[in-house]
Amino acid sequence: MTKKFKIPRKYRNKVRFTARLMIFALAFFVLWMASPNFYLMKRFTAQLVSTTTGAELIDEMDGIFVRKGDFLMQIVTDCTAWKEIFVFLALFIAWPKKKKNLLALKSIALILFYNLIRLDILVIFPGSFDYFHPSFQYISISIILYLWLWSIGLTKKNKLAYALGLKERKKRKKVKKPRKTSKIKTKAKKKKRKK
Repeated sequence: MTKKFKIPRKYRNKVRFTARLMIFALAFFVLWMASPNFYLMKRFTAQLVSTTTGAELIDEMDGIFVRKGDFLMQIVTDCTAWKEIFVFLALFIAWPKKKKNLLALKSIALILFYNLIRLDILVIFPGSFDYFHPSFQYISISIILYLWLWSIGLTKKNKLAYALGLKERKKRKKVKKPRKTSKIKTKAKKKKRKK
């Protein structure tokens, strides 16, 4: 007879979340290795950047470029924010508890808006490209994590600690309240006992 492995109740949500996240990680790896082109997304992103910065959009066989003055920036697949959105959606969908879909849509819009601001800064301040470009990766990670926590409703410190299992909720003991009896009923009970 084989013994059935059972996950303790307090670890079930953590195991579900981790398993779902691993499935999304595999899907991300496969998609990344396929090196998608996303031509329309690159074109749309370049169009937005050129419109907001007053730069020139150049679409050639070599790729899509945005030029402002002497600075020429190529819009590659990573400039479209597809990785950030994929990571956010993976975290959001993998979460096993209650989620807020409207906040998730707002979060995706905010990620796209952040991406546009990031690219605009790189075009407007071309001399600081080498400084800003690497630092935007850390900012992106922070924004994705905060928006994920916001969309699942865990931005308050205590809620996050409870969700991660760092804090246990205090169980309230039920206090038995004495039964209220009217004076008439107690007198009637005393008379019955005397008889």
